[in-house]
Amino acid sequence: MQLELSALHPWAHGVTRPEGIAEAPDGTVWVSDKGTAAARVDEDGTIHALGDAGGEPNSLNFLPDGRLLIADFEGHLQTLDTATGAVESFVDSVDGRRVTHSNYALADANGFVWATESTRFEHPGPDTIPQMLGNPDGWLFVRRPDGSAEILAEGLAFANGLALSNDGRHLFVAETFTGRISRAEIRAGGGIGPLEVFCEIPTDGLEAQYMTPGPDGMAFDESGLLWICVYNRNALAVADQDGKVETVVADPEGTVFGWPTNPVFVGPDRRTLVVGAISQPFVTRTRVETPGAPQPYRITTPAAG
Repeated sequence: MQLELSALHPWAHGVTRPEGIAEAPDGTVWVSDKGTAAARVDEDGTIHALGDAGGEPNSLNFLPDGRLLIADFEGHLQTLDTATGAVESFVDSVDGRRVTHSNYALADANGFVWATESTRFEHPGPDTIPQMLGNPDGWLFVRRPDGSAEILAEGLAFANGLALSNDGRHLFVAETFTGRISRAEIRAGGGIGPLEVFCEIPTDGLEAQYMTPGPDGMAFDESGLLWICVYNRNALAVADQDGKVETVVADPEGTVFGWPTNPVFVGPDRRTLVVGAISQPFVTRTRVETPGAPQPYRITTPAAG
């Protein structure tokens, strides 16, 4: 499978650090915006920014009740009321541990939320990467509909994107610094079974210069292919059901998408692919042949029992 780079078109000009993308129950598309909280995007690309999240709004996904769930990389989990612009805290600590670098959060159809915390380093950045590589300290947690929360996995090498399998039975988690994507069975109550490696992004000889190819956000299509943004290769890859990974499009110069972060399928037929990228003041979109899976808040998992 291949996509032409020329088929990806800039959209939503004017957003800042547009990492996350989500489609609301009413079909509107929202993009994260560091200058506010998120921006609703019209079909013609006009943006309508809303809220004040502070920090760096990272991932976006809707809750079943219609609130927009935000993972703030310079903070914790928040919600945005897309009618009023009100931003509220959602999860700021788990098991007595503060959430300070939340990366990605999603909810299933019953309101169970799974989220990643990338690192416990106070100020993660290029200068701290050597230390973070030697001390993987990312973690994964669940927040249940009753408000309780629990850490599910620790010691992850920069915990990043999450995805639900199409049947809702598995949770997938990306570890950016190892190039690995793992999965675990979802259990009643929101817990998970052991994490097992599903796939690894193939090395390409550029590791000394750019580190291991790093998976970021991801999303399934209806056929079961897992679409993966590989941020430090300016690439979009897919993994088949056996975990075989291939690159479908790359932008070495970073002119179309620089540091791509999240692929999201939107539209009535779910065949419009929108890709976030934090180094550009826009996202990109294209049409694809196979529809994407439904948004996570439409997927039922075993968590509710």
